[in-house]
Amino acid sequence: MPEARSQNSSDMPHVLESRDRYRPCHVVLSDTGERMPAIQFDGNYYSFFRSVAEKQRALELGYKLQSRGHSAVVTKTPKGFVVWVFEATAILAKPRANITKSAKPDSPYRVLTSPSDYQPCQIMVPDLDKRLSAVQYNSKLYSLFKTVDTLQQASQIIKRLSYRGDETIILQTKDGFSLFILEPEAVRAD
Repeated sequence: MPEARSQNSSDMPHVLESRDRYRPCHVVLSDTGERMPAIQFDGNYYSFFRSVAEKQRALELGYKLQSRGHSAVVTKTPKGFVVWVFEATAILAKPRANITKSAKPDSPYRVLTSPSDYQPCQIMVPDLDKRLSAVQYNSKLYSLFKTVDTLQQASQIIKRLSYRGDETIILQTKDGFSLFILEPEAVRAD
C-alpha cells in the first residue's frame, strides 16, 4: 500500500505488518552484554528502539535512524507500531525463564512464583489517562491484563499474546494466575 512520504522512499524503514515476516526473540548486545527484546528479519537481528501509537511517527523515527546510518524496521502491534534498530554484532540470547514444575520445559512463558521476584506498582502509559495496575520485573514494567484460575488457561492466553508480539509474564498468586504484558513506554505512577 503506497505511503505519502516527503523523504526518499529508499531511506524509509521496512514496515512489517505481518508477523510471518519476522520472528520475535531476545538478543545480547556484544558491546554492552545487555539482553534486549528483538526481532529476527531477513537473517538479521533488530533490537527494540521505541513503541509509538501512530505509523507516521514510527516512520519518522525510522527515517531519522537511517539518516544517521542505522538500519531500522517497523512492526505493527495491537497497540501501534514498534521501531527496531539493526544490531550487526548481536547474538541470539538463550531463553531466560523461571518456570514452575507444572509447566512444560519448552513453554514460551515465565511464571513468577515468589513475590520477591517482582514489585507491584501503578503505571501510566502514553495512550491512556488512567493508572494501571502493574508489576516491575527485571527493570521492566508490565501491566495487568487478566487473572485466570489455572496455568493451562493462562498459557493459552499467553500463547495468543506472544503470537501478536507482546512480551508477557505470569504471576502465580493466591487468586490464581495473573497475566501481565510488557509496557515499553510506561512510567511508574506510584
